Amino acid sequence: MGSRIGSRRFELNVTVRVALLAFSSMLLGVLLVATEYRATSLLVGIAILVQIGGLLRKVTMTNRELSRFLTAIAHSDFSQTFGMRGMGSAFDELGASFTTVLERFKATRADTERQAEYLNALLEHVPVALAAVFPSGRVELLNNAARRLLGPEDLNRRLADGSKTVADSLRELKAGSRALLRVAGGVGGGPLQMTVAATQLTLAGEPRLLVSLQNIGADLEATEVRAWQELVRVLTHEMMNSLTPVSSLTRTAKAVMEDLTEKVADRPDLAEEMGDAVQAIDTVARRSDGLLRFVERYRQFTQVPKPALERIKVREVLDRMRRLMAPALAEKRIRFETLVLPPALEMAVDPDLLDQVLINLLKNAVEALAGQEDACVRMNAFLDEGGRVALQVIDNGPGIPPEVADKIFVPFFTTKREGSGVGLSLARQIMLAHGGSIAVARAEEGGTVFTLRF
Repeated sequence: MGSRIGSRRFELNVTVRVALLAFSSMLLGVLLVATEYRATSLLVGIAILVQIGGLLRKVTMTNRELSRFLTAIAHSDFSQTFGMRGMGSAFDELGASFTTVLERFKATRADTERQAEYLNALLEHVPVALAAVFPSGRVELLNNAARRLLGPEDLNRRLADGSKTVADSLRELKAGSRALLRVAGGVGGGPLQMTVAATQLTLAGEPRLLVSLQNIGADLEATEVRAWQELVRVLTHEMMNSLTPVSSLTRTAKAVMEDLTEKVADRPDLAEEMGDAVQAIDTVARRSDGLLRFVERYRQFTQVPKPALERIKVREVLDRMRRLMAPALAEKRIRFETLVLPPALEMAVDPDLLDQVLINLLKNAVEALAGQEDACVRMNAFLDEGGRVALQVIDNGPGIPPEVADKIFVPFFTTKREGSGVGLSLARQIMLAHGGSIAVARAEEGGTVFTLRF
């Protein structure tokens, strides 16, 4: 209603000004033709010019303010105001409308920016690693989870078979497809197991492929350990059930045969045969007892206790390892070096279980350095790129052959004549119980490096 009234006032104002301008023009014409009032004619002319200027100002004001309004929107300059005071009620209402529209644009933009900030924060903190593949072939990591997963080399990491990089593999994905990637040089130096899934996404008219990447290495390891535990549990149970009565019966048979041997002592022919039988039964008894001890020893693989976590200083752990291994290191003339960065580094672990893992790794390192000149074992502790505590046991020995490296954590696999094949399997199980991982790699200067990450 107010707008219509303002519009009528504006029309009336323009009509009056046009009529006055027409009258003034007619009067000037009369003065110039019929009279000699030059001064009056000059004043009337000046009045006409003023009227024309006022009319033009009135007519062009809307265009100028509209142009300024559109320019402010184009440049997102929401600080502009459109008061237009003193130009009449119609212009007052027009200025108020422009200002209201700008305020709404400003509020909408602020809300959009808040939503964008929220989505960006959500994207950065979501635990699933995300990447985008653009039609041009450009591959971009979208969040912190992706950067932490692939590490400093990002998409240039090569697959375990060395055929291509991670970026090349992601470019080959199709919408709706899934793939399993085994990436070389993953966390802890070992291969990284990733499952990737691709989804088509169109944003602002530009199509792209949204790829999610998940590290399933820990899940695969945990599943593998559980499978081995169940297998060992079943086997040891069945073997114990069979060997226990065999061991008992052989001991009973041995006692009976020894009693019979005494009874036929006066018959040399029978005594000799009975002696042979006693020796055979004794051999079976010893072997069955040995198998029972063998099975009992392997049952420990399924009985790792739940970690009792304590907050400890890493430096104290390394100093304790130095004292424990000092005799063996001195005997083999092996240097022992440690490095902790930062020096006050702490972690939450079960000290007893951690000691068991580290002693096992250090014993393996000492054995690998047998006969090595300038033999050295190093223990490093630091924070990795993901902010996790990492412990390394490094030796400068001959290293582990590549065909063996993939099997050393398999239960009961060993290359030692006197080895049981349980130590490294237990180490991996203990690390998984801590929510961490253990990996093996070849050291840069040769030898082997085991990395524990908590």
